[in-house]
Amino acid sequence: MDTRGLLDQILGAGRQMLNQTGMTNDDGQVTDLGKGVAAGGLAGLLLGSSGGRKLAAYGGLAALGVMAYRAYANRDVSASELPAQRTGQAAVTEGRLVLKALLAGARADGHIDARERALIDEEINRLGGDPELRQWVEQELASPLDPNVFAAEVGDDPVLASEVYLATALVVADAGFMERAYLDQLAQSLKLDPAVKQRLEREVAAA
Repeated sequence: MDTRGLLDQILGAGRQMLNQTGMTNDDGQVTDLGKGVAAGGLAGLLLGSSGGRKLAAYGGLAALGVMAYRAYANRDVSASELPAQRTGQAAVTEGRLVLKALLAGARADGHIDARERALIDEEINRLGGDPELRQWVEQELASPLDPNVFAAEVGDDPVLASEVYLATALVVADAGFMERAYLDQLAQSLKLDPAVKQRLEREVAAA
């Protein structure tokens, strides 16, 4: 089941959208015009917030890891100071959890409508229509929003916990009451240090 492939495809589609003329400047930053243009497909659903667009523009999952680690370490870090990228099963787990966080964030307002489900199904078809992947996504969309599930899967990895929280917060950057309540519950379940949570929120605001 290629959850990492679906995640890469979503983020890649978001980046391709942002790279269209007038949507990013020469430095790769999102222009005011880019901020006003809605992405299409599943990328539009999951990366439609200002924070989600920034995540796509700056390199997707790799950028997320850097941002999370910077907030966790409470300082700017050079490339040589970053932890090694996860490989093997650890990389699979990271990709699955981040995709799961994006899906949860997208429905933190209480629902995923029929149009949004169709966009998700279309994206899975583009990846080859893997029935196991489709079933996994459907289960994620149908299951109750439960931050404790993330806490159990993250375990004692505080940087991965920061990544999960940051991915969710980026998707719901323009949060309403329900989204804000979900983010607070997620931070509590992940046992994020309040100072780390605050720094992660600053990363979202800066995006």
